[in-house]
Amino acid sequence: MASTVNFNLPENLTIAHIHGLHEEFEALVDKQDCDVVVLKASSVQRADTAGLQLLLAFMQATRERQISVTWDHPSQTLCNAAKLLGVDVAIGIH
Repeated sequence: MASTVNFNLPENLTIAHIHGLHEEFEALVDKQDCDVVVLKASSVQRADTAGLQLLLAFMQATRERQISVTWDHPSQTLCNAAKLLGVDVAIGIH
């Protein structure tokens, strides 16, 4: 049976905080019954290049596994950082 997973992004999507997030993302894309991931991003207050690179890699992995990803209220901070780095369209946050 397919499922939707709600995933809360952390307040700090920065290099100092992404190691654990990377492991969580890997486990999520390896789930056999996951069809849709909803990224809840309203609480993101800081995002740097490393954090956005991780999101970009996560999006690539989900596309390869045919997992749909949607955004639930991404913070303005996250949207601005993604746009500044030119990855807003690639991660679907525009």
